[in-house]
Amino acid sequence: MRIAVACLVSALLLCSGQKVRADDYPSRPIKLVLPQPAGGAVDLIARALGDRLSQQMRASVVVENMPGANGSLAAGNVARAAPDGYTLMLAVDSNLVINPSLYHNLTYDSFSDFAPISIIARLYVVLVTNPKVAAHDVRELIAYAKAHPNKLNYASIGLGTAMHMSMELFKFMTGTQINQVSYRGTAQAMTDVVAGTVDLMFTGPPSAKSMSAGGKLRVLAVASPERMALLPDVPTMEEAGVPGYEMMSWFGLLAPGKTPHNIVERLAREVDTAVHDPKFGEHMKEQGLETVGSTPAAMLATMRSDSEKWSALIKATGITIPQ
Repeated sequence: MRIAVACLVSALLLCSGQKVRADDYPSRPIKLVLPQPAGGAVDLIARALGDRLSQQMRASVVVENMPGANGSLAAGNVARAAPDGYTLMLAVDSNLVINPSLYHNLTYDSFSDFAPISIIARLYVVLVTNPKVAAHDVRELIAYAKAHPNKLNYASIGLGTAMHMSMELFKFMTGTQINQVSYRGTAQAMTDVVAGTVDLMFTGPPSAKSMSAGGKLRVLAVASPERMALLPDVPTMEEAGVPGYEMMSWFGLLAPGKTPHNIVERLAREVDTAVHDPKFGEHMKEQGLETVGSTPAAMLATMRSDSEKWSALIKATGITIPQ
């Protein structure tokens, strides 16, 4: 009986201590780990979000870029971090919902090793071609690709990334054969599409707009459900002749899996305030990004549905990567 009482008291003290720590949160700097190098969309979002959270929570948010293995390096490190709310990850959706179906040696489980906090923003991709490609719209591109299988080459930025899977989904839905050429980053891939070294690619709205303005690229379609404010004259993929095609990448905030619920909820509330700040939203819009600010439950539901979607496509197409 005495042992049982002692155990109960110890458990209550432990829970009480955790609650106090959660109430005191944050009392030191928060580290925000990114799966990509500086300069990309995830870096821009993280630094803007970090600034807002620093002001709101009166604690420094330190951004740490940790690129490698399509986000697996960063995800593995955060999954093993102390679940106290002081190490977070701003993930790209592919890290969580595509990697598990492509990589067989991941050091993390997307669902058991993380506590979803919020989807911060999303980015719909844009299909662009070199002007010399003998297609002025998507229908002509599909017809040309079918008449000349494996003649066209597309630029892919990282196996399993949105830019890679966008084209694989396009090929699957249109019954076309287009060769993949892998690149380490967007800048070199875009340079080669402009030069005609490769023929086409999916990219973000800002780069598509800037390159098309000078006639360096031809913009064929946006993969969003509605036309983009940034590219109002460009048709959606649905309008362009591929019914049901939508493709976007989202960026979500997570904590290690056993982080206390009240810390996760606190962070979700702070993120909701941050992303609905007009200045934050305008900054994201300038980069072709849409702010979201979801609940933890909504982010978890999105992770589950997207995991099923990409798993099915990968199995149907037989997409594999070197392991």
